[in-house]
Amino acid sequence: MHPIGVGYTDVGRDRDKNEDSFYIDDERRLYVVSDGMGGHASGEVASATAIEVLAREVGRRHPDIQKFRVGKFDHEALANLARELVEKAGDAVHEKSQSDEDYAGMGCTLTMLLVLDNKAVMAHIGDTRLYLCRDGKVSQLSTDHTMAQELCLAGLIEPHEVMEHQYAHVLSRALGPKAEIKIDTLVLDVLPGDRFVLCSDGLSEYIEDEEWLERELSVHTEIETAAEELVSFANAAGGHDNITALVVEIKPDDPEIEIVDEMSVDIQLRFEALAGVFLFDGLSLELLARVLNHCELIEYEPGKMVIAEEDACGQLMVVLQGRFGITHRGKEVGFLTTGEHVGATTLLSPRRARGTLTALEVSRMLVLKRDPFWRLIRSRPWLGVGLLERLGRRLSVDLDQSIDRRDEGEHPSSPPPPHELV
Repeated sequence: MHPIGVGYTDVGRDRDKNEDSFYIDDERRLYVVSDGMGGHASGEVASATAIEVLAREVGRRHPDIQKFRVGKFDHEALANLARELVEKAGDAVHEKSQSDEDYAGMGCTLTMLLVLDNKAVMAHIGDTRLYLCRDGKVSQLSTDHTMAQELCLAGLIEPHEVMEHQYAHVLSRALGPKAEIKIDTLVLDVLPGDRFVLCSDGLSEYIEDEEWLERELSVHTEIETAAEELVSFANAAGGHDNITALVVEIKPDDPEIEIVDEMSVDIQLRFEALAGVFLFDGLSLELLARVLNHCELIEYEPGKMVIAEEDACGQLMVVLQGRFGITHRGKEVGFLTTGEHVGATTLLSPRRARGTLTALEVSRMLVLKRDPFWRLIRSRPWLGVGLLERLGRRLSVDLDQSIDRRDEGEHPSSPPPPHELV
């Protein structure tokens, strides 16, 4: 697979100059949008400086980037590399703002997409955005770093209040104003036909919902048309700010079409299996991708034991493909098949398994262990609150069911339902 990008920018109706910048490099598979701030000429200097330094750093770190194409893939290492690249750009903007009075206080937002074969990594700060359109459905992959969005994540205002809030366009993070910056990163699988949209807030402020963007991207089948039409739409809607849209499409390489199709099915299976767990039901594609990055994919041959009765358990196990048998005190009591799971509540409180889980055929399983799970929710406390609330509700239901079975006279040695055995 290979990406092709097209970008379009416009000053808008109310501004005298364009402080947006964008960068496309199909050969190095690098795509960036940056929106400058600071008044006078400093906004455009900030965004141009950030992109110039970032592009140079990607070139300098090319050997490191290539390792991810040929070696064993490490999600965390790639995320760290992307973070370092943008931090270098931030250092350059900050130093320039400190060394020249004309540029004092300048800064910029920035969203980067770097594609590596069947993977991509986002690095993001500010309120420029990254969207993914897959199979006709659009998902926002970036989170706006504005004061209004921070209030929403803290539960102080509702999501529908964000865009109309007085702090809707007040940035909580940007490159330049501070030496220390916090960069959001996301690593995800890419599929042939995927379309990414990187844009400045001059466009996104007019995107009322993701369904509208789905329609726009489906109507304009050519990415050249799509990028220009998105900018034209924002101008027609008001054009109060500079407007930039960059559309990147993932194209299949002819010799790889059959292999790519098999890979696409496998990636979709992982998302579907994870989304079928009560803990992650209804999560966005972005959050599911973050969870998947913390999971291990383990293959089992027939007869291979996954976990033995009385073994310590602190992991969620989701059957991706295949069939597993469950035994309790040596007796067969149930099965796990594709899409089913056990062990979710042990992420909250580890305990001994009350059954033995064994592969009955060649099978695959997604495993989320307790330590990676807690790293994920600590990195995003607002997500952690929601997931822990779901776990608490499931524990409460399981307790009620256990009490009901006891009240109905069920023998204490009788095995609990399969989903409670681990």
